[in-house]
Amino acid sequence: METKDKIEVLFSIDADGYIIGYQQEFYDGKAWQTPFDTTNAIEVSQSDLNGISLSATKLIDGQLVLDTSKQAELEAEANKVIPTPEQQMINALGLQNAQLAAQVTALTEKLGGES
Repeated sequence: METKDKIEVLFSIDADGYIIGYQQEFYDGKAWQTPFDTTNAIEVSQSDLNGISLSATKLIDGQLVLDTSKQAELEAEANKVIPTPEQQMINALGLQNAQLAAQVTALTEKLGGES
């Protein structure tokens, strides 16, 4: 495959300027193809393109800049443990059990004080 030092890329950005997606030209075996309007495209090396962390990288003055705190935040959210429906039910039943136990204790104390 023919390679280029830099390829044309069109970035999609969010309201804060973070890259959330991109389109890039590709080699079809005969020629480089650009299936998008290149008006706002920039040339980027493949290694720079590979280093993009979506929603944590910005294009500032023609340079790709990684916001490491934003990347850490995204990774923490992605690694967040989400309880399964069964675990949520067990937690709800545990809470209900603790509330009932507290009520039984309160009643026992009340009845014990009346004797």
